[in-house]
Amino acid sequence: MTAPQTKRMSVDEAIKLIETADLKTLGKMALDRKKQMHPKGITTFVVDRNINYTNICWVDCKFCAFYTHEKKEDAYILSFEEIDQKIDELLAIGGTQILFQGGVHPKLEIEWYEDLVEHISNKYPQVTIHGFSSIEIDYIANRSKISIREVLSRLKAKGLSSIPGAGAEILSDRVRDIIAPKKHDKDQWLEVHRQAHKLGIKSTATMMYGTVETIREIVEHWDYVRKLQDETGGFRAFIMWSYQSDYTQLKRELPTLTKTTPNQYLRYLAVARLFLDNVPNIQ
Repeated sequence: MTAPQTKRMSVDEAIKLIETADLKTLGKMALDRKKQMHPKGITTFVVDRNINYTNICWVDCKFCAFYTHEKKEDAYILSFEEIDQKIDELLAIGGTQILFQGGVHPKLEIEWYEDLVEHISNKYPQVTIHGFSSIEIDYIANRSKISIREVLSRLKAKGLSSIPGAGAEILSDRVRDIIAPKKHDKDQWLEVHRQAHKLGIKSTATMMYGTVETIREIVEHWDYVRKLQDETGGFRAFIMWSYQSDYTQLKRELPTLTKTTPNQYLRYLAVARLFLDNVPNIQ
C-alpha cells in the first residue's frame, strides 16, 4: 500500500492538535476524514466472542489483572470441549467470529496450537478465527525452536484467519520497560505483524494508553503503525482503550496514576483517525 499523495499530518502537528484543538473541531475533522475514506456512509460490526484459552502466563505484565501462574489454584487451560461450548453459545446468538488469545503459557508448543485451530476450523467452518497476539506467536516460535514465519504459516494452514493487535500497549521501549519488562520490544511486535502481512494474514493494531506514556509517545506509536501500513497494507483496523488499574501490580507501584477521562479518549480517537490515513477502520 502506498502512502497518500496529499501532505500527511506530522507527529508534531498531531501533538499540537491533541494539546490545543477544540474537541468539537477535532470531532468534525475526524468525521470529515471518515466520510472521505468511506463515502457510502456504511458502518459495520461483527458479533464475536473473546475466548481466553488459558490464564497461565509467565510475562507478568504489571498492568494486567488477568494472568496467574501455572501452580496457582485458579490456573486453567480450557479443554477443546469447553471451547466448543463457548463457540456453541456464540453461534446461538448469531455470532461469526472468535477472538482467541490467552496468557503466554510457558510449556505449550506449536503442535498444541495447530491441533486447536484445526479442531475449531473443522468443527466450525463458518466461524472466523481471529487469534493469538504477537507475544504469543513470538513465544510459540521460541519454545518450538522455529521461526515466527513458520508459526504463522502453520497456523494459517490449519485455519487461522487473522491476528489481533494485543500486546502493542505503547510502542515505546521506555514505557514497555516500566509496565511490561518481560514482554518483547516494539520492534518485535512490529516484526510479527510484518511477517503475518507478508503471508496474507490481516491483523489489527491496538494501543493501551493511560499509564506512564507521554503524548509524544502516543503519536509515535501511531507513526510506527502508519509506516508499517505503508509497507504492507495489512492492518484492517485500529483499536485503542485506556488502562484499567484495578487489582494490578502497576497500581500498587504507582498509586498516584490518575484515571484517564472521556475527553482524552475522544481527543486521541479523533486525532488517530486523522493521523492513520492509511488504516481503513477505527474500531
